[in-house]
Amino acid sequence: MKEQKLKNIIVHYKKWRRENPDTWIDYCKNQDKLEDAIFYAALAENHLGRRNGHQRRLKKIILKKFAANLNDKKDEIQNSKTFDELLRIVENCKLKGIGELACYDTANRIGAKLGLTPDVIYLHAGTKKGAEKILGTRLTQKYLRKDELPIIFQNSDLTSAEIEDILCIYKDRF
Repeated sequence: MKEQKLKNIIVHYKKWRRENPDTWIDYCKNQDKLEDAIFYAALAENHLGRRNGHQRRLKKIILKKFAANLNDKKDEIQNSKTFDELLRIVENCKLKGIGELACYDTANRIGAKLGLTPDVIYLHAGTKKGAEKILGTRLTQKYLRKDELPIIFQNSDLTSAEIEDILCIYKDRF
């Protein structure tokens, strides 16, 4: 893929994200208590009570049970030192119907409250498809490092979470 096309995608993403902040992450980050952040992260609800599109098909009862499982692990979550450690705790709390993307999104929302962000690009759903298109190969690993992507991503000020977002959102343009 041409570097200029990737550069245009990155510019477009940054403008779009400034105009459309992630209200689900912001809502969890701004909760006074970790328990509340965990609850809203698992329910995938923002300040308007709207469910995130990624989790729109999941039954609320399953998400509430997921939230309860996570709150049972509140101390472990509180003591997480890295995003990867947090993600593993979240994955260990999942129930039938809660998949990789829901776990990642939930960990990302809780991580915002704890100041933990991904330092690699996790591959799931659309993100994996986007990465495969850019790299021109089938991927079997759970994540990529920035240095495994085209140089434009390495030289940008994008976080790993933003690159994950770009790979998913723009997968059909790669």
